[in-house]
Amino acid sequence: MSLLEALLVGLAEARRHLGQTLLSLLGLILGTGSIVTVLALFGGQSKVTQDYIAEVGGFGTVIVRDRDQSQQPTARELASRRLTYRDAKYLKERATTLSAVAPGYYGDFDFRAGGTHFRGPVVGTTPDYAIINDITPLVGRYLSELDVQRKSRVTVLGWSYADSLFGTPEAALGQLVSLDGRSFTVVGVLEREYFSFAVWSGNELEYRNQRAYIPVTTAFNQFTGNDDRLSFLTLKATAPTGARGAQAQVTALLRFRHGVEDFDITPSGAGGNQDADFFKLFNFIFLVVGVVSLIAGGVVIANILLASVVERVREFGTRMALGATGLQIFAQVLAQVIVIAVIGGTLGLTLGWALTGTVAYFMKMPAAVTPLLAGVAIGTSLAVGFVAGLYPAFRAARLSPVEALRYA
Repeated sequence: MSLLEALLVGLAEARRHLGQTLLSLLGLILGTGSIVTVLALFGGQSKVTQDYIAEVGGFGTVIVRDRDQSQQPTARELASRRLTYRDAKYLKERATTLSAVAPGYYGDFDFRAGGTHFRGPVVGTTPDYAIINDITPLVGRYLSELDVQRKSRVTVLGWSYADSLFGTPEAALGQLVSLDGRSFTVVGVLEREYFSFAVWSGNELEYRNQRAYIPVTTAFNQFTGNDDRLSFLTLKATAPTGARGAQAQVTALLRFRHGVEDFDITPSGAGGNQDADFFKLFNFIFLVVGVVSLIAGGVVIANILLASVVERVREFGTRMALGATGLQIFAQVLAQVIVIAVIGGTLGLTLGWALTGTVAYFMKMPAAVTPLLAGVAIGTSLAVGFVAGLYPAFRAARLSPVEALRYA
């Protein structure tokens, strides 16, 4: 019996036992559909997460912050001045694994311009901050090294703050804005930044639109009494793959300066998004459902084929008596399950494609069933069917013709 004949016989047997075939198909369809859906959604969400990391500095960007002091600090902890502007300059001079170092001072100040006033965040930093975070001015410019050296009273406004204070972002350029009673000249307004993980999550980058940037040295001079302690350090490794080496070198250099490891280093964008965690859980649940469904489908197929072997014992005995080998009987039984697996995988792929499109449409999530994903789905279905059919086919191939012909 040729492969084509075996497949045709398998199709005929699947049609003859339609109820059993439908039960077998159900597990494969649900399992394959679930796997297609979760992989398509997970792939889309992974792409979104990578885009978000790129927006907040990209791979290779790390943030250094002071570690919470222990309840019983040691003498070295008490002697350390924690993160300072001098640490930033030291790293810029000594760290060979860093391409950019941006010290950061953070504070909430009173904004006033004309009759408008509100409280909001101000970040004191350097030009490297814009390079690391891919910040682009809409009008004007960003902070310069000359601003930092001269401790200039200039500011760059986020899009929302410029719009709130002056009516339009463009109108803010060249105007004066009061920060805690001190006048600053607006030298630039940034482009509006927007990024959303899903339709319900809102703008994850709105915080950047609602802040102002000033030279870090101006922040020390005007607001801290020349205390140069930092709120954070933003660092960029020389290459995205070199982040681990950069972290190790920065840790060693800062520990040497402080005498104690009183700081924490984390990748940019890590651990700060609950929506991403939710999607990971969502995808995991779908994946488990798909795997369980496929396993259940495989068990059903194995049971049905075993029953089919018992029903067809006389048929197999007759074929063996006419010269069919055990290998041919094995192939005949296995062909039936391959037919079921192909049909189930195809229908499951269709279900997964429809479900992916529906979820992506209503939840506004990027997802697509790619040719590679379709191949994985069909391949998985075939693999499950093949494994499930091995034992029944092996049982049929080992039948004795003499014993089999005794069955009426």
